Amino acid sequence: MSAAAPDVFPPTMWSMVRLAVAEGRPGADQALDELCRLYEKPILIYILRAGHALEIAQDLKQAFFEQLLAKNALADAEATRVKLRAFLITKLQSFLIDRHRHDMAQKRGGGRVENFADLSETQALLAEPVDQMTPLIAFQRQWMETLAATAMEQLRADYAARGQADLHAAIAPFITSSSEESIAALSLRLGRPEGTLKSDISRLRAKCQSLIRDQIGATLDDPTPANIDAELRELMGCRG
Repeated sequence: MSAAAPDVFPPTMWSMVRLAVAEGRPGADQALDELCRLYEKPILIYILRAGHALEIAQDLKQAFFEQLLAKNALADAEATRVKLRAFLITKLQSFLIDRHRHDMAQKRGGGRVENFADLSETQALLAEPVDQMTPLIAFQRQWMETLAATAMEQLRADYAARGQADLHAAIAPFITSSSEESIAALSLRLGRPEGTLKSDISRLRAKCQSLIRDQIGATLDDPTPANIDAELRELMGCRG
């Protein structure tokens, strides 16, 4: 996501986009297109886990978003004030059912799941359904990863704008405790006191958590702290 994206989508992104599309405001199509681009990975993951080969899944994803970009696709959301994640997954499930029915009407003896011959081993493991709930769980896990990745990119851009790109690159792995370097070793390498580095990391983690909450709030129609907490708990519950 580009550094300019936060300006395109204020904290009330979902309600703002719906309102813009409903009222035909200038720029509504571009805003919705950017929203779709941002959340395309969860959509693709769901389609893959539903049993479609990669090439077919990519075509289905594209067709789904083309349909979604029609202004009337948001009519239901405007009436029900549903959150973005629920809106997208409901529309996607309906789209896949309609596409399946259409395909079955075009040929007899159809209905088999696409084979995985054209996928790599990793992609095949990702795409192979384990149970009925797997596509939804995979969708929600990728949704959370998308939110986190967007927050991380915003952090990187912010540090770079302040001339601290090297510091960010050095301490970013500590957000998830994935750094192979100790704080003591990093202190020696950067010539920065350990206490200062610990404060740097603490601030970075806090800012990352705040940005993730902002990202979640942007997908809700009513982004109260309680609603953000509830959405975060639900998403984190799918990561186990």
